[in-house]
Amino acid sequence: MKKTIITIALFTASILVLAGCGESYPSKLSVYPFKTAVIQYELSGGTQGDRSVFIRGDQKAVHTFITTPGQEKNLFELYLGNEKYIANLDKMTAIKAVDTNYDKMLKLNKKEQEEYLIKKSLGLKTGVKLPKPITTSMVGGQQCDVYEIANIGTACMWHGIALQKEITLDGITNKIVAVKVDVDAKIPAERFELPAGVIVTQ
Repeated sequence: MKKTIITIALFTASILVLAGCGESYPSKLSVYPFKTAVIQYELSGGTQGDRSVFIRGDQKAVHTFITTPGQEKNLFELYLGNEKYIANLDKMTAIKAVDTNYDKMLKLNKKEQEEYLIKKSLGLKTGVKLPKPITTSMVGGQQCDVYEIANIGTACMWHGIALQKEITLDGITNKIVAVKVDVDAKIPAERFELPAGVIVTQ
């Protein structure tokens, strides 16, 4: 009897795990090979701080803390399909706008979507041919392709996402690097909502 109960318990647990793995989120984009991702970044150089990026389907939330003395900021960006909200959590205000990048990407196939995102990160116009990566690197536990950014730096791209980016302008270097990447992680729904109390303006 005890063995039967244990077997049933294990079977039930297996079903729950499989059900969780099968969970899907609405997305009209095909660029990401994962259902969800959580990326933790560190910012260093002229601008210091940290950034957390949460991706679920075609939704994305970006929370950035700038800790540079005299420049402290608490920023939040929310992308819900073709709607985007840019919020200043110090002032508890947000601007709502149309994400034109999302609308443009809907017309592209998977490979073109990734190239579009890489070009945006490299500061290239959409009509310009994407250069070949100069090497590969491991960042945050993921292999990414390293591209040059027109004499000012480099970016390491993973499925259209910059896991590392270093830019030097006017003698000041800013660097952002992913220190942790969790793929298909469970993300609370409230991560994709504006914090309570934020006032939205058009």
